[in-house]
Amino acid sequence: MNTHETPLTEGIIREGLIKLDSLSFNTKFWERDASLWKKDKESQDFIVQFLGWQKVYDWTLDHLEEVLNFAKDVKENFKHCVVMGMGGSSLAPEVFRTVFGKQDGYPELIVLDTTNPDWVSAARARINPAQTLFIFASKSGGTVEPSSQFAYFFDEVKKSGVKEPGQNFAAITDKSTGLEALAKQHKFRHTFINPSDIGGRFSALSFFGIVPAAIMGVDVKKILTLAKEQAASFGPQAPLKENAALKLGALMGACNVNHGRDKLTLLTPKDLATFGLWAEQLVAESTGKEGKGVVPVAGETLQANFDYREDRFFVHLSTGSEDDKRLSELAAQLDEHEVPLLTIEINSLYELGALFLLWEIATAAAGAILAINPFDQPNVQEAKTMTKEVLAKLAKGDIPAEITAPILVSKDIADEVKLETLAQDVYSLLESNDYVALLPYVYPSPDTERALTTLREKIMQRTKRAVLFGYGPRYLHYTGQLHKGDGNNGVFIIFSAEPENDIQIPGQHYSFGQLCNAQALGDFQALESKGRRVIKLHLKQPLAENIRKISDLF
Repeated sequence: MNTHETPLTEGIIREGLIKLDSLSFNTKFWERDASLWKKDKESQDFIVQFLGWQKVYDWTLDHLEEVLNFAKDVKENFKHCVVMGMGGSSLAPEVFRTVFGKQDGYPELIVLDTTNPDWVSAARARINPAQTLFIFASKSGGTVEPSSQFAYFFDEVKKSGVKEPGQNFAAITDKSTGLEALAKQHKFRHTFINPSDIGGRFSALSFFGIVPAAIMGVDVKKILTLAKEQAASFGPQAPLKENAALKLGALMGACNVNHGRDKLTLLTPKDLATFGLWAEQLVAESTGKEGKGVVPVAGETLQANFDYREDRFFVHLSTGSEDDKRLSELAAQLDEHEVPLLTIEINSLYELGALFLLWEIATAAAGAILAINPFDQPNVQEAKTMTKEVLAKLAKGDIPAEITAPILVSKDIADEVKLETLAQDVYSLLESNDYVALLPYVYPSPDTERALTTLREKIMQRTKRAVLFGYGPRYLHYTGQLHKGDGNNGVFIIFSAEPENDIQIPGQHYSFGQLCNAQALGDFQALESKGRRVIKLHLKQPLAENIRKISDLF
């Protein structure tokens, strides 16, 4: 992969590379020297346990026969494959699914990373459970979202008449987890044991990404081989000025530390659009902590000759596709306006594995410049804990009024916020280079997606701010860390909603709808406990119509 940068960007990258060189990053990184990020022994002991991704392509190639044999078995016996996971366990498969599309003669891949009942119902409507393989993907095995999905779909497979329902399930997990035990108990078709020294967001080239890709018919050997070949250009022997991974990491770090530009805006053509979602989770969860953070902005509607604020820098992933010509024109305009811009050229979609690796190394390098630990996620648990407290009340039949309250406002917002003055109230909360985050816990039907996109665009046009967007509860597992770990730089609007049709979770005292709304409330409470400026709106059906009414206020 080649990179191109403007003279302004070249100067900023040079600053970052000088810092990385002073840290001996390109030597110490490959030696797994944790002192690059932290000096205390406890942090260093933690970090060295999560560096197994550096050359994971070798490990996965060594285990490729196991993967390909299983993919052949699935091809012969199933029409669909549903990946049940969250965060790093689901986003790499989603990238493979959208980049390569349905392959002739292979099962169709569906990635389900939600607790929204309408979203679950939409996936259920597309499949025959008896002819579907379900992959329960979880590093720990204890994540509530895929655990709930498993309970539901295991029951659906049984109802479809399958005598051994466990044979419709596979697991991807670490060694000696609860999921490994569950797979043995229910006699899953196969269990893939991933290396334990790889964090979820760095797991794209391990079993978590490669098994679903192989099942849908992607040539994963080619993906891994190209990643290994190009890894040499990222390694310790590669000159700093030619190392694309370190150039990106240098830009991310130096823009943030030296230039007050913390909003990494991704320019991704349609054929690579979901890669922005994967990069968003990697960067946000890795860097958003200790009052710092690189704020990734993915999926934004890009504007010609738009007056972007000076807190932005841009990375253009160029594929040479027809849609990429439009982005190249926008990139040229950014260059004219002297906005920091780095272009990374992808010559083939099979370079996707190398692109994953490039961004992982870049994020580790940016973490070194920021002097943070990019491998932990200290604030992710907070929303989970508060959600559990809400669920405990639901299990006793006690439904907290806050779940369906029309509007909730965090105590750190001094003035009363009313629906009729919502826009002005939100705008009045913005300070300095704050971003706005729209966080809907809803099913993205085409009408709903359009309504939310319109709202996002209106706020961006009116405020010139970066407007982050993430579906809940998916975002809790990555940008949720940034929201609570950065320097209180955001204003958050959470949307919970009444589902069209709720689904009871087998074995639980609550439904998917109640779980989803409990997660929305739990995150509101977690953000509030961190002194964040957060507003939660509870929407009724019809959903798209009510979102449009809110959008009209802006």
